[in-house]
Amino acid sequence: MEKTKGLHRAWLVMLGCGMLIAGSVTFYTVVIGNFFVPAAADLEVDYSSISLYTTVVYLGIACGLPFVGNLLHKIPPAGIAGFAALQSAIVALLAFSDGIVFWWIGGFFIGVGMSFTSIVFISTVLTNWFTKKTGFAIGAAWGLASIVSAIMSPLSVTLMDAIGWRSAMIVFAAIGAALAIPAALFMVSYSPDRKGMKSYGYEQVAGAEGETEPLVGVPAKHALKSMSFVLVALALALTQIVSVINAYFPVYAESVGFAPTVGALMISVALIFDIVLNATVGATIDKIGAIRGFVSWMAVSVVAMVILMFSAGQPLLAYLGAGLGDALYVLLGVGIASVVSHVFGTKDYGKIFAYISMIGFAAGSVGGFVITRLYEVTGSFQMVFVFCIVVCVAICGCVLLANALGKKLPRVSDDGAIPDE
Repeated sequence: MEKTKGLHRAWLVMLGCGMLIAGSVTFYTVVIGNFFVPAAADLEVDYSSISLYTTVVYLGIACGLPFVGNLLHKIPPAGIAGFAALQSAIVALLAFSDGIVFWWIGGFFIGVGMSFTSIVFISTVLTNWFTKKTGFAIGAAWGLASIVSAIMSPLSVTLMDAIGWRSAMIVFAAIGAALAIPAALFMVSYSPDRKGMKSYGYEQVAGAEGETEPLVGVPAKHALKSMSFVLVALALALTQIVSVINAYFPVYAESVGFAPTVGALMISVALIFDIVLNATVGATIDKIGAIRGFVSWMAVSVVAMVILMFSAGQPLLAYLGAGLGDALYVLLGVGIASVVSHVFGTKDYGKIFAYISMIGFAAGSVGGFVITRLYEVTGSFQMVFVFCIVVCVAICGCVLLANALGKKLPRVSDDGAIPDE
């Protein structure tokens, strides 16, 4: 086995995962939104038509995830780099589009490629590489991606002002490729045993030199038929639905009479909180456990919704509520990933998480419709916030029950042994 000195390679893998997330997921689902308004004007379509791009990206991810679960451990680094390159190539091609349909078709295939570079791949890789501080590692990777995206977002606007949205989009895609492709090729590896190493925090048993650490957990064939699987998938689906509220802060701000700048600043505050919360939520989960950590931060999300309910006329409260409310978005990454690992173990983690995420992303594609429809029907965001509070409580119930039922599921190691309780 390869001996390592100094910094463990796992931290390089974490950095690479952050670059891969930024150059694919956050760039092409979040930052790309800066291009919607000028592109819609140029293509002579309304904003709602071009924003459907995000919906079809999520549908593409949902369609690709079943294949991710079965193929992930077989795909070499060049394959992951290929999926990253596919996304950037399509984004660059959208700069030459002359109709909205190209955005929809392109968005779907970007989503399919993204299914191999997003939450399931990242969480599986970092779970393999970190026996300790797994939650922190996953959260830090997403936090790094948020930092890069926070820099890229205003830069993309500056580029559009200077050279137009089409040329700026080509540069944007090139930067995404420059981040994601080298990371996939040279920094990210599926598991430490492929490098002849042990995971970070793995305490080697005396005399076990050269052995690989067994992965212990519920076999996929049992997990996929269990009520715990249904409950965790439901928890993810509901979290996806309520987490989209971040995108509607400008609408809320306008509805209560705030200046447009307040709504924009609410999004900026949420992004700043996202950078800090990713690592903080991960560290909390490492400290007190996946279930208690998840429920605790979901409680913070409930507090955020209550703050927002009373923030009309008080912009500072609106900013605080927006920042704390970003915990919902963070829980979609490190939160759910840690819950799945805790409930089902690591043996078939990638396959189980892929199917859970497929359901979650499919639900996420209708989250915006649910929020906007509720606002339109009630004429107020108060009921939207109440809806989010009720859903957050339901999510906690799903996670707690899934954990209780999951303890009764059979567990084996990948070497066929039945682990001691």
